[in-house]
Amino acid sequence: MPNPAHRYTVNVGFPVGCIGVTHENKIVLGGGGGPGRSGVQNKLSIYSLDDSSASLNLNAELVLSSDEDAPTCLAMHPKDKTFVCSINASAAEIKQGKNQNCRLFSYTKTKITKTKQAKCVGSTSDVDYQKCIAMSESGKMVVGGATDGTLSVVHVPTLRPVFPFIDARSEINDVGFSNDEKWLVAATDSELRVLSTTNAELVRRIDDPRISGGERAVFRFARFGQTNTLYTVLNTRARNGAYIVVWSTEWERSAMRRVSSSPITTFALGPRGLLAFATASLHVVVCDAKTLRVLMRVPAAHSFAITALAFDRDGKHLVSASADQTCQVYVLPDTWPTPLQTAVAVGRDYAQVIAIALVLVLAVVLALVLRR
Repeated sequence: MPNPAHRYTVNVGFPVGCIGVTHENKIVLGGGGGPGRSGVQNKLSIYSLDDSSASLNLNAELVLSSDEDAPTCLAMHPKDKTFVCSINASAAEIKQGKNQNCRLFSYTKTKITKTKQAKCVGSTSDVDYQKCIAMSESGKMVVGGATDGTLSVVHVPTLRPVFPFIDARSEINDVGFSNDEKWLVAATDSELRVLSTTNAELVRRIDDPRISGGERAVFRFARFGQTNTLYTVLNTRARNGAYIVVWSTEWERSAMRRVSSSPITTFALGPRGLLAFATASLHVVVCDAKTLRVLMRVPAAHSFAITALAFDRDGKHLVSASADQTCQVYVLPDTWPTPLQTAVAVGRDYAQVIAIALVLVLAVVLALVLRR
């Protein structure tokens, strides 16, 4: 498949676990070596994109405690110079029920500062952590989902609960708000729950995910699009395929397409009608969000697990990050090839391969004839 995007690789020096994009279009990375003496620092870093030198220029950095975990997820404020990030406290504090994992940070051009923190994971085991987090369009609420099933919604900037935390009874894979902030969605392997943001009342439950033909699957991601259309990622339980399913506001499936033969591990909705995902086989893929047509597929994008993806604010860049301590920056084109142009290009590539094969076959036949 044609790859119309230029890309460059940046080594940031630590395993990246999460990405955010500020309203000024700066890239925020969180990650590190986790608790202990791995020698790899836990960090939050802010960079500016520089296509001319194919680099990420470091603007601000905060080195975090080596007694605590590395950042696992973050959500950017849409207008202010703040963001919320989840970082597990030390093992001792977690066991004491004092895991102040949900943390509010502010930033300037050169500095990142923690301003507030709160407990948003119910477990007292250091194995559990907040896996996913999202901020509302207004920046007034943050929803988080944890591996122990804790679903939390807190006000920003106070970090006080909007309503009592909910026990989803199983690991929460993804969370998000609708654009009008009336609803939030939480995805576990076996179900989607759409809840009211005012009182946590259940609006809709979708369970027992299956693909065409009845094969069982799991909900891996769930995000609301611009018109409150719900995008979900389904990985088959057999781990032999991944599907994007789009749900209408009447909760009917409006589209479904198989987009990968490998499970999807991270997912992003972006501007300009685009979405992107990465797979367990280390592919990075960009699709048309309306038609689900694949626009770009990059194989072997990283050498190790791809942990996060984010579009910049204008949709001109896509950034992927990995545990291999690198980021890939994809400079996306203003226009994408039409289906016909893609078919012609693929056909041309196949024709070249066939021509080369025929030449090799003729060469072998000629050599055999001459030996006689």
